[in-house]
Amino acid sequence: MTSLPTKKEDVIEVIHGTEVTDSYRWLEDVHEKEVKDWLELQSEHTDSVLNELPFRDELRKEFTELARENVINIPFSRNGLYFFTRRNADEDLFVLCVKDGIDGADRILVDPNSISAEKGSIVNLAGFSISNDGSLITYLLSENANDQSHLYVMNVSTGENIEALTNGSLYPSTGAWDGNNGFWYTRREDEVPNGEEKFHKRVFYHKLRSPFSDDKIIFGEELPKEDYPRAIVSGDQKYLQISVHISSESRRRTEVYVKNLKEEASVFNAVVKNLKGYGDTLFSSVIYKGYAYILHNYNAPNGRVDRVALDNLNEGNESWELVVPEDRVVVIEGIKVTSDRIFILTLKNVKSELKVHSLSGEIIKEIQLPGIGTSSGVFSEHDGKEGFFRFSSFTYPLIIFRIDFETNTISVYEQTNTHPYAKDIVSTQVWYKSKDGTDVPMFLVHDKNFKPTGDSPTVLYGYGGFGIIMRPAFRKYIIPFLKRGGVYAIASLRGGGEFGEKWHRAGTKENKQNVFDDFISAAEWLIKEKYTSSSKLAISGGSNGGLLVGAVSNQRPELFKTVIMAVPVVDMLRYHLFHGGRHWIADYGCADDPEMFQNLLNYSPYHNVRSDTKYPSVLIETSTEDDRVHTGQAFKMAAKLQEIETKNRPVLLRVEKNAGHGGSADVSRNIEAWVDEWSFLFWQLGVKSS
Repeated sequence: MTSLPTKKEDVIEVIHGTEVTDSYRWLEDVHEKEVKDWLELQSEHTDSVLNELPFRDELRKEFTELARENVINIPFSRNGLYFFTRRNADEDLFVLCVKDGIDGADRILVDPNSISAEKGSIVNLAGFSISNDGSLITYLLSENANDQSHLYVMNVSTGENIEALTNGSLYPSTGAWDGNNGFWYTRREDEVPNGEEKFHKRVFYHKLRSPFSDDKIIFGEELPKEDYPRAIVSGDQKYLQISVHISSESRRRTEVYVKNLKEEASVFNAVVKNLKGYGDTLFSSVIYKGYAYILHNYNAPNGRVDRVALDNLNEGNESWELVVPEDRVVVIEGIKVTSDRIFILTLKNVKSELKVHSLSGEIIKEIQLPGIGTSSGVFSEHDGKEGFFRFSSFTYPLIIFRIDFETNTISVYEQTNTHPYAKDIVSTQVWYKSKDGTDVPMFLVHDKNFKPTGDSPTVLYGYGGFGIIMRPAFRKYIIPFLKRGGVYAIASLRGGGEFGEKWHRAGTKENKQNVFDDFISAAEWLIKEKYTSSSKLAISGGSNGGLLVGAVSNQRPELFKTVIMAVPVVDMLRYHLFHGGRHWIADYGCADDPEMFQNLLNYSPYHNVRSDTKYPSVLIETSTEDDRVHTGQAFKMAAKLQEIETKNRPVLLRVEKNAGHGGSADVSRNIEAWVDEWSFLFWQLGVKSS
C-alpha cells in the first residue's frame, strides 16, 4: 500500500542563524504541470485505497438519508417581507427566498442549483444584504466555494439583476444600503502587488446604475494593508458606522468610527480608537436612539457593554456609561438592541444563555433554551415587533424560535426534522487537567447504551485558535459512528474563546504549546478513564485544527492510531507568505521575527516529521481552490509523511476539486467526502458493522 515516491529538491536556507531544509517546496507551485501530474497520481492512489474499503455503500446510504432533508435558516424581515435561505431535500445548494408576510408563499430570488446546472459547475450563495425597505438586495455567488465571489444587485419585486461586479478577485462584501440610492461595501483596491490580493481592503461607495469602476473610496485609504474596514448603517438609517478590524499589529484589535448621514458636513468621529487592552481588544457597536452600545473586552477579558451618547464622542471613553458589567464566569458573545431592550447572548462553561436587559442594563428576563447547547442570539428588524433566534445541541437538531415583542411569547417558527436516533444520543461535559494543571472541559457524545470498556473507537476533535469556540451543536455526520459504538469527543482548548480573551491568549504565540498540551491531555484522559485506547483513538482537525493534529502527532505519535488532517496550516515558517496568511500573525507570530522563529520551528508540523518515528495513519484533506490556507501546505506534508509510511499505517491525500477552504458547497459531494473520511476511520479504528 506504499504511495508513489515524491521527488526531493532540497532548498536550504539560513534563517536567523539556523539552517532549514525544505525538500518539497516545489509542491507550492500548485499551478505547474509537474505538480498537477503529481496530484493526479496521488488522487488515483487515494481512490484505489478508499474505494476498496468496506462500509462504503452502507455509509453512503446512511449519510444520504441524514443529509437529504429540508433545511431552513433564520428569516430577516424588512417592511413586511421575510428573506431567508432554505434547501429542500432534493437540492444540493441553498436557495435565497422571500415571502410577503410571515405566512406568505415562498418566492425564489436566487437559485444556485439552476445557476450551477446552466454553468456546468457548482456556484453557491455566499451572502446577501437587504435594503431598508426590502425592495433591493445585493448578493454574492462563489464559483469554487472559496473566498472569491461575484457581487450582484437585484430588484426584489421583479427578481431581475440590475447590476453586477464580476471580478471576484476584488473580494467584495455584500455592503450596507444607503436607502435605495446605493450602498457602501468593502473590497480591495484595483491594483495591488502580486500575492496581496486579499489585502488592501477599503470601503467604497457604489451609486446604483453607475459603473463599479467609478466607485470611490470613502474610508480606509491610509490603512495598513492587513486591516479590514466594514460598513454598517444604523437601523434608523441616520448613521454610517465603520468597524476597522486591525491585524497589522502584534495583537488584533478593533476601532469604530461613525458619521451622521443627515448632516452634509459631517465627518467620521471615533467611537473607539487606539484602545489596547489585554490581548485582542475587540469591539462591536450598535447605534440606537442616539447612543452607541459598545460590546468590548477592553480591560474586560470576558466582555462588558457600555454606551456613549453620539453627541459626546469627542470626550473619548471617559464619557462611556456602564450598561452590563463583566462577569468572572460568563463570556458576553453578542448583543442586539431593538424595541427598547437589549438581547445579550452569553456563554457559560461553553453553553449558550440568552437574556433580555433594559436599555440601562437591568435584567428583564432570561430566555429558557431547550437545553445545553448553542444559540445564535436574536435577529430583528430595527424597532420591529418580533425577533428570531436558533438553537441546537448534540441531541437537538436545529430549531428556529420566534419572539413576539408585544406579548413576550416565544414559539417554534421552523424546525429541522428530528432524527429518530437523536433520542438515543447522550452528551456530557467532563473536565480534565492539562499538563500545567489548567482545568479544561471536553464534550463527550455517544450512544445511550455505551459503557466504558477501554477499547471503544473514539474520535477526538479540536481547534484551539483565533478565539473560535467549539460549541455543542447537532452533528449529523457522526451518527453512523455513534450507532456502531463510537465516542465523539470535542475538547475546548486554550486558544479558543470559550472562556474569554485570557483563554484565547493562553494559546497564542509563545503560548501555543498550551494548545497541544491540552489536546494531548484530553487523549490521555480518554484512555485513563477507559473510554478508549491508543489503538482505537483517532484525532481530527481542520485549518488551525489541522495544525493542531499535525503538531501533536509529531509530539506524541504513539498516542494515536490515526489522524484526519484537513486543510492544514503546517509550514509555520512560510504560512504568512500565501493568501491571507499575514492576518494570522497576531495568533501565531512570524518567522521574520527572531524571537518567534525558534518557537514556530519547534512545533511546525512539516519541519518536525522524523524519519525514525512510527507515525499514525493519516488522511490529509484539501481543496484545489482553497484561497485561505494554501494547498501547497497539505501537499508538502503528505509528501514528507509518505517518505516514512508503513504498510499498516498509510498516508493518503484526498483533494476536492473546484472547492474552497470549507470543502464543497453541494450536498452530493459532501456525502462522498463523509463516505471517504468515515470509511477510512472505520477501517483504521476497527469499527464493526451495525
